[in-house]
Amino acid sequence: MKKIFIPILTITTFTSLGHTETLSLDQVWSKINSQSAAIEASQLQTESLVLTKERASRHWLPKIYIDAKGFQTNNPGNSFVGLLEQRSLTQNDFNPESINHPETHFYTRGALGIDWALYEGNMKSHQVDFIQNSLNAQESMTHQVRLEQYSQVAQSYASIAILIQHKNKIQDLNQKMSSLIKNYQLGQKSNPVGYSGLLGMKSLSNRLTGLINQFNAQINSDYNILKEMGLNNLQWLPVIKDVTTFADQNFFLNQQNLNHSESYKLQAVQKTTQAIESLAHMEKAKFLPRIGAFAESALFKSNRDTADSYIAGIYLQWSLFDSSNYGSLKEADLKHQAMQKNSVAFTQQENAEKIALREALTALQSNLNLLSESEKILIEQTQVTETLFKNGSLSALQFVEVLNRRTDLITQKSEAELNYIKTASQYTKKQPHNLNKSENQ
Repeated sequence: MKKIFIPILTITTFTSLGHTETLSLDQVWSKINSQSAAIEASQLQTESLVLTKERASRHWLPKIYIDAKGFQTNNPGNSFVGLLEQRSLTQNDFNPESINHPETHFYTRGALGIDWALYEGNMKSHQVDFIQNSLNAQESMTHQVRLEQYSQVAQSYASIAILIQHKNKIQDLNQKMSSLIKNYQLGQKSNPVGYSGLLGMKSLSNRLTGLINQFNAQINSDYNILKEMGLNNLQWLPVIKDVTTFADQNFFLNQQNLNHSESYKLQAVQKTTQAIESLAHMEKAKFLPRIGAFAESALFKSNRDTADSYIAGIYLQWSLFDSSNYGSLKEADLKHQAMQKNSVAFTQQENAEKIALREALTALQSNLNLLSESEKILIEQTQVTETLFKNGSLSALQFVEVLNRRTDLITQKSEAELNYIKTASQYTKKQPHNLNKSENQ
């Protein structure tokens, strides 16, 4: 595979831009990765689901509670039950007047109890499965967020280097054109041919100045993108030897069998589908019985005495009909089927996009190789034409035409290289890469 060469930027370039240090992509990514709000938000969401899963996993443990209350009442029912709770009921307490119109007394009751669900139709187990699958999906999305951030950082980093390198070429042409205009001796209006050549040189100079301004705007835009992502330092320059090597190493294009890998986003969709399936099982559990055991020990105190009591047993709860649950199982099954189809469609779409991006990368690389060959030819042609112009064998307009073609080629190559990096960045977002490892070294 041919390499597309970009010379390393020189100290002169650093000084002209007011930048005095270089940063590797690893250094830029390390700073942004540690400060990215998007990555941190996704990580916090993951940590939240981890805690949710830990809480849900303890569903098999019994519920233990304390119930304490104090109250004052002359309510006939509560007063009579209070006598029973104190185990101090006497024959006189069966007086209708005493029962109907009891005196006001203060009562206290404390209880320690346990409720242990022995079987819940596997509702809680399926809930844990749902949370686990949701956690897996969120972890995949966290990887995807980090990968997308990395891809954007690498794209902007390479874009700055490409734009600076081609801006320098345009500046060299502009300086050459300024020198030619300054030393041109045939630019009087009385000499139509010479004056036409002078106008052509001035027009090209204006075009070159406009391109320099355009490159500067694009460079500043990429610097600001990285600044907004968390890189506060703007006084730095990237260092890239050639576009293809950079893309192979930092967008992982040199890895084999990438088309068979599922992206983190696709993995998240698949794990969300599994979570929806767990929800369907949870709906089914609503129609199954619940069996549990319970026990409670209580202490009751009032004006007559203090007494304790206990209760223990098992229970069965079975919802035979609940209108709110009617049709819920069918609804859950349909949602699961819809999510399955969505997962299949997403897989097909991703595979198609990866094939298209891979084909685009191949075509762009072939085009870049051709442009590199053409650039070598035009550089040589420019040198030959300049010699012919200086000895009077060519007119100024003919020389300007060659410089215009050279300018066209520079802009075409810069656009092709930027498009190549952008396509590689998009392709990387659809491939799983654990950026916690040193894959981008």
